[in-house]
Amino acid sequence: MTSTAVPVSGAVPGSIDEVTANWLSEALGADVTRVRAERIAEDTGFSAALYRIHLSGSDDVPETLIVKLPAESLARGGMEMLGGYRRELYFYQHVAPSAPIATPHCYVARMTGSDFVLVLEDLRNWENADHLAGLSLPRAQLCIEQLAGLHTWSAGVDEAVLQEFPCIDCSLTRDLFLPAFAPGWQLYRDHTRRPVPGAVAAFAERFADLAPTALAALSERNTLLHGDIRADNMFFRGGELKVVDFQLSVRGAGAADVAYLVSQGLPAEVRRGHDEELLREYVGQVTGYSFEDAWRHYRLAVALLMYMPVVALLTWDAAPERSRQLCLTLIDRAVAAIEDIDALEEFS
Repeated sequence: MTSTAVPVSGAVPGSIDEVTANWLSEALGADVTRVRAERIAEDTGFSAALYRIHLSGSDDVPETLIVKLPAESLARGGMEMLGGYRRELYFYQHVAPSAPIATPHCYVARMTGSDFVLVLEDLRNWENADHLAGLSLPRAQLCIEQLAGLHTWSAGVDEAVLQEFPCIDCSLTRDLFLPAFAPGWQLYRDHTRRPVPGAVAAFAERFADLAPTALAALSERNTLLHGDIRADNMFFRGGELKVVDFQLSVRGAGAADVAYLVSQGLPAEVRRGHDEELLREYVGQVTGYSFEDAWRHYRLAVALLMYMPVVALLTWDAAPERSRQLCLTLIDRAVAAIEDIDALEEFS
């Protein structure tokens, strides 16, 4: 059960009730005699249903594991349309075993039709970072090191592996997310308590027209990106970090991952004055990527990736209060970063 091989065939449970002792015994190749499940991360995980399962059985059965199933809400349809479940399973099957980015051990990764299941190591003894509170500079630097490892690894991997992940500049982004920006931005303006600089407001009004410039530039490099590298997807223990949630992994310029991490993952007062420093640290850990090119990509991505929390605001009426405040906070941080680094100069 410590092998890096991921069992991919066999029955796929349609709900947590089907994750029984018999199913786990077959899936894990161990004797599970009893299982109890509890729902977790209900206020942070919307694209999937997460459960901690408590196990009894033979000596090689872990005390607890994490089971990830499709969402039980409208988010399931969105994830299926985006191919998010398929992307994550492929990542654990073909990338995680050899890429130098630390992830929880994957025991089972299966998918049949629209049903999928991941059975993962439980990181309950690690600290799950809080995206609302934001990251410290040392933790951001640790994450940048992990991202540099993933990006560098992907430069030498079989092209067929990378092609399983969509390009950052794909029809789904252009046809679905860009048009959704305007109503999401209006919700932000309705609920934020912070003034928006005039230049950023003007950019937001023309976002659907200007964003393709960034998308085209960020597709100039064919690097495997995490795609959603936020604090809620990070678990720390001392100087170690493990990263989760690869449903939005895409191909593109590595500076896009760094831009999303830094501009939205760090509070503005922590980030301010460190953008170039952090990006130089990243560039120093990858090959064939000049700081000039990376800085151009970074600035474009800081402005572009504001769309992620903006579009997420469209769930305002159904979202819990923490999620609402998180989206507003992330947009506040992105707006501040856009102004601080003069990101909009790249669109002129």
